Amino acid sequence: MQTHSNDLVFSLASVCLGGLGIFIALLIVFVGPFSPQPDIGTAIGEIAGNMRAAAQRALEGAPQPAPTKAGWTIDDMLAAAAPACGVLGLIAAFFAMMRREPLRYVLFGIGISTGAIVVQLFLLAALIIAGAIILVGIMQNMDSILGG
Repeated sequence: MQTHSNDLVFSLASVCLGGLGIFIALLIVFVGPFSPQPDIGTAIGEIAGNMRAAAQRALEGAPQPAPTKAGWTIDDMLAAAAPACGVLGLIAAFFAMMRREPLRYVLFGIGISTGAIVVQLFLLAALIIAGAIILVGIMQNMDSILGG
């Protein structure tokens, strides 16, 4: 069966968007972070200091400071772009199915677009687990970190 390239517009868009999403997700893992980051000792010290100050304010009955939202960094934008490309790829695959494009290309687009979303979810889950382990370690050693 001969298939013309203009019959595969949405299937190819789905594959390309899914591939771009996986590329961005793997770029984050292997090359990132791109914005300047404090060193790990400074970050852990600030977390421990903030935990101690929050506990002290809670014991005294003082109000906690209002949360602040930092602006978007390139890392935040890339982290949002990877699953967004995957979702757009799934939408393109849906349109390809509605146009009755060849099923092999549609399924490949669905698979690669879903992979873009799943890679980002696994990355997020791994970072949450690592962060929880670090926080437990800080809490267990709070007196030795802050000296009393």
